[in-house]
Amino acid sequence: MPKTLTQISWRWLLVGALIALLALAAACGDDDDDDDGTPTDTPAGTTAAPTGTADETPDPGAPLKIGALLGFTGPLSDFGEPIFNGMELAVDEINAAGGVNGQDVELVRGDSATNPDQAATEAQRLVDIEGVQGIVGALSSGVTLRVAEQVTGPAGVVQISPASTSPALTDANDSDFLFRTTISDAAQGLVLAALADDAGYGTVCNIFVNNAYGEGLSDAFTDAFENLDGTVNAAVPHEEAQVTYASELAQCEGADALAAMAYPESAGIFLREAVEGELFDNYVFVDGTKSTDMFDELGWAAFDGALGTAPAGLPTDAEAGFETRYETAYGDLPSLPFIKEAYDAVYVIALAAEAAGSTDRTAIRDELRNVANDPGTVVDPGTAGFTAAITALAAGDDINYEGVVGPLEFDSAGDPAVGAVEWFHVDGTAEEFVQDKVWKVDMATLTVEDITGQ
Repeated sequence: MPKTLTQISWRWLLVGALIALLALAAACGDDDDDDDGTPTDTPAGTTAAPTGTADETPDPGAPLKIGALLGFTGPLSDFGEPIFNGMELAVDEINAAGGVNGQDVELVRGDSATNPDQAATEAQRLVDIEGVQGIVGALSSGVTLRVAEQVTGPAGVVQISPASTSPALTDANDSDFLFRTTISDAAQGLVLAALADDAGYGTVCNIFVNNAYGEGLSDAFTDAFENLDGTVNAAVPHEEAQVTYASELAQCEGADALAAMAYPESAGIFLREAVEGELFDNYVFVDGTKSTDMFDELGWAAFDGALGTAPAGLPTDAEAGFETRYETAYGDLPSLPFIKEAYDAVYVIALAAEAAGSTDRTAIRDELRNVANDPGTVVDPGTAGFTAAITALAAGDDINYEGVVGPLEFDSAGDPAVGAVEWFHVDGTAEEFVQDKVWKVDMATLTVEDITGQ
């Protein structure tokens, strides 16, 4: 049962030299950087111009370069490499089909470190120095918003996030250059509430990472759960990289279940504290905490039977082929979300550039909905599918890419108009996540449909 918590000259020469050096550095760098070396922030909603000069007017006939702005270090490092592998697989398949406009596609890495300052710097490098015409990323919603409003939107570079689920992205000031291949947490919050209600949890406590992702998901869940007559007895924000989360856990006393709406680095700490203190009988997880590495460290058995939700793909014929190709190239496909969404993001950027007959950045943006939405000849992912798409486009036909996660159908905000969210549970014996149900969500109406088994 839960328990409660209770030689003077040379020295001056050196100083003088140091002062001179500092003055020189200030004169050289004062225009662009803050004293801490990070770029000066531009307030959200402004349209700051790119600061770089290496590639401000890229050649529209140049090869397509796509930036992978992912968390290779930092709180979401568990996700970075597997998601990059999905992107790399897509590029390899596209190049095997002849590439885009007859040239091989290039993939360039950028490490966001799940830090908005670093991510903005890396995105600026990708845009101005590397000359990418599109970016897939970031993962964290707050990072994605910063990059979209300060870098990619003002620069006019397509950015597709495969993982940022905050509802705030829908209203981002991005000049229509921000898209995503995963649905908003307005959907996950709804499905998570239904899960908690179905499990019989009368009261739930949310511990959420204090950023756009955590706040958005917590708010969406709270609204939906209370509409089902459930109670969120506390919604507790937390900062990352804390040594302990005892004070946050104390605010959750009395809850039937703890909902961990966080990233693995911080969740791994407060979940261990909760288990060691025997503070809760039940736990609820989300996409940010659906991490095999985290559970390997914590011990799966301690969470046997625990429930969770995560964005999922709609059932497609392309899914099995993708999984086989991924495992052939990289080994076992991790049970992490957003790998398939990143793979599909690469495909739609490449198809848009092929449809435009150009790697002009705005032209790519203008074709994204045309290649992803109805109507058009349905084309699948994979080398054969991309070859078929090239043929159809050359014949003047419209195409409709239906990816591994299903039809994307970008709406006016660049969000998928339809998507899916899964219910899963933790199997402590097999040490894996088991999918129990898949719910299709219509984002326009926020209505759900059980499509398990389809």
